[in-house]
Parts: sequence; structure tokens; C-alpha cells
Amino acid sequence: MLGGIMTIFVQLGIYSNKGADGIINGESDRKAAMEKMLSSVGAKLLEYHITRGKYDFVLLSEANSFESVAACALKAKASGTLSEAITLEAVDLNKVREMGRLVDFSPPK
Repeated sequence: MLGGIMTIFVQLGIYSNKGADGIINGESDRKAAMEKMLSSVGAKLLEYHITRGKYDFVLLSEANSFESVAACALKAKASGTLSEAITLEAVDLNKVREMGRLVDFSPPK
């Protein structure tokens, strides 16, 4: 790990035609590829699942920056294997509540 506070990231992806062909006709281990890619930027793969529905996969990772997992998603898109990648950052609900109590907001009249 590169150091710093680690955050959980949820990534949803849709494989491109090239990526789908690799799954159906290829022999590659997608989970191993994700582990290698993430570890190259100091992140850790926690879970990887092929899914049914709008998204082809969901990936949970732990990293010290949004930029590191965003770079991985862009690299995969640039390779032609993904057509869509969405990255969500998990947040601490208690910290959000603490900040919410500090917000000074009055609705406009």
C-alpha cells in the first residue's frame, strides 16, 4: 500500500464487445487481472463479481485515493475492454451526520 487512510470504493462496469468476447471466448482470469491492476497503484481488491442486470460486474476495492481507482478504470476503458465504468466512494455515515449538524442552511423564501 502507498500509505495514508484507506477508503472503500465500489466500481460498476459494463464490458465492451471486446471485453465480453474475452469473457466468453477467452481464458483470462478477470479477478487476477483486477488484483494485479489495483495492486500496481497500491490498492487492494476486496471482491469482484460478474453480475446480472445493467452492469456486468461489481468490484469492491480499498485504496488511499479516488484518483488511483479512477486511473485503473480509465486504463481499462482505454484498452477497449470496458464501455462504462462508475466509481463510487464509500463514506462514513457518522462523519456525514457530524458535518450535517454543522451545515447552516435556511431555505429561500
